[in-house]
Amino acid sequence: MTDVLLVGAEELENLGTRYLAAVLRQHGYSVQLAAFSTADDADAVVWQAKVTRPRLIGLSVIFQYRAPEFLALAASLRRALPKAHITLGGHFPTFAASELLRDFPVLDSVVRGEGEFTLLELVQKLDAPAAWGSILGLSFRQISKSANRQIANRYAGEIVENPPRPLVADLDALPFPARDTPPQHHLGVGYSPLVGSRGCHRDCTFCSIRSFYSSSRGKVQRFRSVPNLVDEMADLYHRFGVRFFVFNDDEWFPAGPARYERVAELEAELKRRRLDAIMSIKCRADDVEPDLFRRLLDMGVVRAYVGVESGSDHSLQTLNKHTTVAQNRRALEILHQVGMLADFGLIIFDPDSTVEDLRANLDFLREMGGTGLAPLSFGRMEVYAGTPVLERLQREGRLTGNYMAWNYTIPDPRVEMLWRLMIAAMRHRQYENQGLAKQCSIAYYELMMVKYLHAGRYDPALGEALRDLVARVNNHSLAIFEEMFDFTLHEDIRNSALVNAQAATWASRINLFDMEVEAELQNWREQVAQRLKR
Repeated sequence: MTDVLLVGAEELENLGTRYLAAVLRQHGYSVQLAAFSTADDADAVVWQAKVTRPRLIGLSVIFQYRAPEFLALAASLRRALPKAHITLGGHFPTFAASELLRDFPVLDSVVRGEGEFTLLELVQKLDAPAAWGSILGLSFRQISKSANRQIANRYAGEIVENPPRPLVADLDALPFPARDTPPQHHLGVGYSPLVGSRGCHRDCTFCSIRSFYSSSRGKVQRFRSVPNLVDEMADLYHRFGVRFFVFNDDEWFPAGPARYERVAELEAELKRRRLDAIMSIKCRADDVEPDLFRRLLDMGVVRAYVGVESGSDHSLQTLNKHTTVAQNRRALEILHQVGMLADFGLIIFDPDSTVEDLRANLDFLREMGGTGLAPLSFGRMEVYAGTPVLERLQREGRLTGNYMAWNYTIPDPRVEMLWRLMIAAMRHRQYENQGLAKQCSIAYYELMMVKYLHAGRYDPALGEALRDLVARVNNHSLAIFEEMFDFTLHEDIRNSALVNAQAATWASRINLFDMEVEAELQNWREQVAQRLKR
């Protein structure tokens, strides 16, 4: 029998479940990890649970849209193991704990906020339900004396929401996340995610990060010390051959001048440890300065995902980004000038989007992405639990759906129709893992691996070929988008037959184009593989 089974998505190592596992093991508990990356993994998770017979099963819900899949899995696990304690954790469960416990009797509890020590205390007191009321950060269904452990009786008992647990003040005190499986390797390069901080110092309306950490006492953004961070990097480097570190920090930099101090300290520590590695980070547009990012590139930061979010100043105000289009443009231009891969995404549809906003966003996408320096990424603002925009749209009476999946309609029917046309025709290309946009993004990662970690075999022609391919994909998306834009402005969008026929035409053109270019991309990858064999 295992004490705990932790379940979460595993496209890349799930650091959330790995931190939980590390803390539990540090205190003597046996833990296993189970991958639940898609709904197709459910049978394998249930089989693993049957074999290991855990006393507690923890489900880590990273993305709200996957909550129904996790809840269906919880029901399957309950049928397989009626006596196991099933708990849920993550951003969405933190904000919807009472509703989830009310509506899904297969759940016994919800761990809110940072989960390491709440989950540890729950495991320690698992056999003493009377003591659960003292566990900070826990919501649970109180077990009445008359209720047994069968599914039919799980509605019995009052839902209790304990006070929040304070944030972990010293991130260095946490053990390194458990690395039960060796980090993945690709093109002869080990790569692994890690975090050097938690939280973000900004308060964008569409993001739940600040609300998640603000719901507990403590400093919203906290950083590991540089020596502690590089200790983990060195361990991964020497033990597993990791040479590409993908930072998953919500915001890699501290606010203000402190970012210069942290970069200088990290640069010195990496040089002292002689780690020949590359890195990818996430940052804001107002973090980007020429001297700082030249220094970062010199120390191995080869890619930055910049939270640009919009090419419209009006939309940036709606998003509460505290930046301007001019700052966004400047940030991307600086990264292009210093030679760092600059990835970015735009939220081109939001609850207040206008035709003028869309025109500005399309122009920005063409200006910044038309040459293929990075694949285009764009979409709509979704309404997630805990976000300021959720509270605002609730006040305005504009939401449809429920806490599991909120929705809204953009007031201008032309803009709303453009969103619907875009998602109907471009869903596979833009949003699915096997879609061309995602595959182009992966190809740029591959290019960085070859350029910086197989420098002797790198041919600049590879970079030029990929840039040309990505430019064609980007410009094809923009051309289709322009046609959709023109259609919504000048055609009868109330004519459903006309709209559906046009959407089908665009989808067909995109699919035919993608089939051709996917073959070219595969040929490019084969060229890369051949160069690495020389």
